[in-house]
Amino acid sequence: MNLEIHNLTKRYQGRTVLRNFSLTLEEGKTYCLMAPSGCGKTTLFRLILGLEQPDSGSIEGVEGRRFGVVFQEDRLCEAYSPLENVMMTADRMVTRSMAVRELSRLLPEESVTRPVFTLSGGMKRRTAVCRALLAPCDIVLMDEPFAGLDEETRQEVIAWILEKAAGKTVLISTHQEEDVEALGARLIRLRDAGETGQS
Repeated sequence: MNLEIHNLTKRYQGRTVLRNFSLTLEEGKTYCLMAPSGCGKTTLFRLILGLEQPDSGSIEGVEGRRFGVVFQEDRLCEAYSPLENVMMTADRMVTRSMAVRELSRLLPEESVTRPVFTLSGGMKRRTAVCRALLAPCDIVLMDEPFAGLDEETRQEVIAWILEKAAGKTVLISTHQEEDVEALGARLIRLRDAGETGQS
């Protein structure tokens, strides 16, 4: 089932963030969303997730769908380990040993069972990515998941996402043109007030 966004408009305190925004996300495809800061990327994610309501327009194709999400903030339980954070939301088919194996592909093995508050920002980001994709999900939304990662780590995370998100609908916001090619994604450019260009 495709995700269809029709003429979405959202305003905050008189400022229009999205204006008559329309978009189709085809099922099983990967998309990269690029936009200057403040042009509505995070707002769009929140509207798709139902965390906010549009002033007008509609979103179809989300009913009954499960989302794996990386928010702009990591939103991890800091006193718990990456393993515990992942297991809180993991698909019931994911065992602890499976979660340890996947986390160890993204993090130094010794950090998998350390409290999150002792980890670097990049390690927290990778934990958030792992949690999103090991949760039961049909649609994956990631708001700047590569923030704070060096180039080598970025490529490792992209390869892991491509493997784990195969067959899912994926929307990733990024500031890097290189990510579009590395992900094999279709590019959506979001400009002021939600005007779009797609390639």
